[in-house]
Amino acid sequence: MPGPHTFRSDNNAGLCPEALAALHEVAAGHAIGYGDDETTEAASVALQGLFGADTAVFFVATGTAANTLAIAALTEPWQRVICHAHAHWNDDESTAPERMTLCRTTAVAPVVESTRLQPADLERVLLGSRGDVHQPAPGVLTVSNVTEFGTLYTPEALAELSALAHRRGFAVHVDGARFANAVAALIADRGCDGAAACRALTVEAGVDALTFGGTKNGLAFGEAVLFFEVSERLATARAARRFPFLRKSTGHLLSKHRFVSGPFTASLRGDAWLRHADHANRMAARLAAGLAVRGIEPVFAREANAVFVRFPEKIDAGLRARGHGYYPFSSPVGVVSRLMCSFDTSERAVDGLLEDIDAIS
Repeated sequence: MPGPHTFRSDNNAGLCPEALAALHEVAAGHAIGYGDDETTEAASVALQGLFGADTAVFFVATGTAANTLAIAALTEPWQRVICHAHAHWNDDESTAPERMTLCRTTAVAPVVESTRLQPADLERVLLGSRGDVHQPAPGVLTVSNVTEFGTLYTPEALAELSALAHRRGFAVHVDGARFANAVAALIADRGCDGAAACRALTVEAGVDALTFGGTKNGLAFGEAVLFFEVSERLATARAARRFPFLRKSTGHLLSKHRFVSGPFTASLRGDAWLRHADHANRMAARLAAGLAVRGIEPVFAREANAVFVRFPEKIDAGLRARGHGYYPFSSPVGVVSRLMCSFDTSERAVDGLLEDIDAIS
């Protein structure tokens, strides 16, 4: 049986109501398999409504499949993928990136701002690139938004990185496992609507491909892979043609496709996905503020649904003894505690942890 709420990961949360209802809805009757069903078409249309009609949409079950297959579709085996040194691509996908793409990964430790890549970081790693057959050729720049440390790339920052990457021959991919939280944060900050925020963080910023996460925002499983402006960009048109064959040949084409696409459709309907992400962000803001009042300042800026802190040893031991769960996370500044909020994190759960800190102190 599932246990009590913890702050260990948004992967640990259950299903949002829309996803649960969708699974029941698509379970009845028969539907054409392998993605040729009406439910999958509806989910694709819903995503195109957010990102533009010229978007190719594909569904897979896991984030590892989504990221590696998206980048494999954009690359050749003699190219390289550039990422942050602590990117999920580099730290948490085991050897899947190499197995799926056959590309070299170049992991970059930022010099100035530890959680995000800057143009200067990209320029530094590309210094001395000759462009001959003796070096890996330009392939893909991949960044995470939300980053692994809970911070955000703004549309302007993404546009600057994308422009530089394109000038140097790289396509640009965004690992959007928590993209919903990035969109919700941009809406809260700038007052735009969901579609405008989605496009500002991707198409308009020059991003070529996005892994649009569902699992961490209340779905049982499922990620969408999106390629943008496929009628205008040669790289994304080619990737969109390749992706179905890569997905099938690596065992990631689901036969009962409606069970991954149906929850997307339901979650996107009426902007439920944004409400859930916004709630998680607000709970993280409440948690960060409460910790700061108690003298425990976040290690990284709280910009989405994660809070990173260093608990004093007494408080850490006391919280764990009381059943609170959170994750020891390797970061550019050493191991810190990550507390992650999700669509089902309640004010009571946040306040309960804070009250226990008071009791321990």
